[in-house]
Amino acid sequence: MIGTSSDEGMNLMTRMTKPAAMPEGIRRTGVLSVLLIVFCCAGGAAWVGTALAADEEAPDLTMSFTTGDTMVLGDVGLIAGITWMGPDTLVVLEDIPDSVSESGDREVRLVFRDTEGTILHMEDFSGVLDRALAWDGEFLYSCGDAADGSSILYQIQVDTLQVEEAFDTPGHRPSAMCFDGRYVWITDRDAGRVDRFDPETKAITRSAVTPGFSPFGVAWDGRNMWVTDSGTGRLYRLSGSRRNWSATVDAQSFLFRGKDVLLLHDERTFWYVLPQERVAIDLRFD
Repeated sequence: MIGTSSDEGMNLMTRMTKPAAMPEGIRRTGVLSVLLIVFCCAGGAAWVGTALAADEEAPDLTMSFTTGDTMVLGDVGLIAGITWMGPDTLVVLEDIPDSVSESGDREVRLVFRDTEGTILHMEDFSGVLDRALAWDGEFLYSCGDAADGSSILYQIQVDTLQVEEAFDTPGHRPSAMCFDGRYVWITDRDAGRVDRFDPETKAITRSAVTPGFSPFGVAWDGRNMWVTDSGTGRLYRLSGSRRNWSATVDAQSFLFRGKDVLLLHDERTFWYVLPQERVAIDLRFD
């Protein structure tokens, strides 16, 4: 345990021990059974197999918003992942540059805060977690890198903060994730897609190509999925069961070309998160 500012209000955690490495008894389960094949055709690249084609034209609908409140997320480190865990607890994955933990790895930690910003608990995940964070109502999910350069999806128990299970991911650079009430969606910036992980079958069961070419942040608002793209700097809306591109936020409201922007939704408020500035900004669509 790194430290605790307040023990009260954190009764959801009864035993805090650090998973310094892949715990014994936890095996990585391959989820690469989904065949994702890209081929070139007259209309461009498309996915076959269980992946979804991205051959739809850009939608005509353009959306705009104004910004509201700003939420400060800390004063050190880079925000590598963020999620609400219920209405009262915000969980942030902090990456501390130029730091060395007790294990000799760069310091990475999970920080639990209440709605007033009070730190409830901090847990060291150096050498295990690296980026992305989501909560499915039972488990936390996050990603890390294996020694061979592949990526691992971790399923983490909330009461003990121990790794429950670990899975291979089909992509090399998962960057963010969200939960839509049934599935965990993971952005893969290198492949230009979002992958759908089913917690029940413990497999990637679908993929959808995203607008742009470098998807990063992702959030679910209860009806639609939203994705930021670090290459185009734009914010896109994906709708329907096939996650079709349905709208784009105008450049006057949202344009962060070359920057990684995370997204956050708490069933009431929609935020975009600037990881290096460590702030979340409230979005209010016109």
